[in-house]
Amino acid sequence: MKKLEKKLSCLLLICMVLTGVAQAAQVVPLGIPVGVRMTAEGVVISSLSDVDSAAGDICPGEQAGLEAGDILQTANGTKLSSSEQLAEIVQNSEGKPIRFTGCRNETHIETTVQPVKSNASGTYQIGLLIRDSMAGIGTLTFADPETGAFGALGHPVSDVDSGARMPLESGSIVPATVIGVVAGESGTPGELIGTYEFTRELGELDDNTASGIFGTLTDHMLYENVQAVETAETEEIHTGAAEILTCVSGSKPKRYAISIDKITPDAKDGRGLSIRITDQELLKQTGGIVPGMSGSPILQDGKLVGAVTHTLVNHPDRGYGILIETMLEEVQS
Repeated sequence: MKKLEKKLSCLLLICMVLTGVAQAAQVVPLGIPVGVRMTAEGVVISSLSDVDSAAGDICPGEQAGLEAGDILQTANGTKLSSSEQLAEIVQNSEGKPIRFTGCRNETHIETTVQPVKSNASGTYQIGLLIRDSMAGIGTLTFADPETGAFGALGHPVSDVDSGARMPLESGSIVPATVIGVVAGESGTPGELIGTYEFTRELGELDDNTASGIFGTLTDHMLYENVQAVETAETEEIHTGAAEILTCVSGSKPKRYAISIDKITPDAKDGRGLSIRITDQELLKQTGGIVPGMSGSPILQDGKLVGAVTHTLVNHPDRGYGILIETMLEEVQS
């Protein structure tokens, strides 16, 4: 297999801008498109760049050992909450060193950065491109009919440039409507195009984990009149015919035929199911799995077995799903 054919695409479309769930015997599979918006706890370094200073082109952040994907949480003891706040701190430093604390993956980091003045703008800079919030379209996977707790996406909300998982400060989901589809082709993953109703919240986010985002729905109508199903234990899942519940037009989901080609219970990256789209209607509309479909419930033999998470970029009719047990285990931990 060529290197390009191994490339994967996460299915939450991202742009700039938990309550505890018990191992429920029954949950409501949803497949509803939603807008996801999230503010980070701290700020994320998306990339680093040189500053045209009197000493030449240098990157103060890189010289201090910072890397793309690092989370900066304090600057000179002040809690960071936005890119604008950090820019103001840097400018007001008048060139004095700034002490940062934060984290890299799960490791605490501390470093001191020496701002330099840009020849072009005359402002102090540290050579960091920062992101503090994100918004995009994804799919609700399930809701607990007893508590309203939900799970979605099946993978974390991550910084689009660095790939770092965004540490959640606050967030919510809002109504979304799919108004168009760019079909996936070999080498191009395609996308769902949606509009959002930011004035109305459907639920609040409580956690952004490796296995998805979780929270509590405030709009009970999303699940009150939908039939609940049992969640499958991993040993009950088998290769062969299954379905996904997803929406590629409007806001109401439909069932489409797929095949589960392989089951990997101990997959460390969460890709416990290898899946293939077999439904001709869906293939005609989307070419297969496209970004925005992540979180779409996977059903087999009347039970919820997992959620769609990734597409194979060179084979958009194929992709991966996370086991429902893995999603629920993440919430319980």
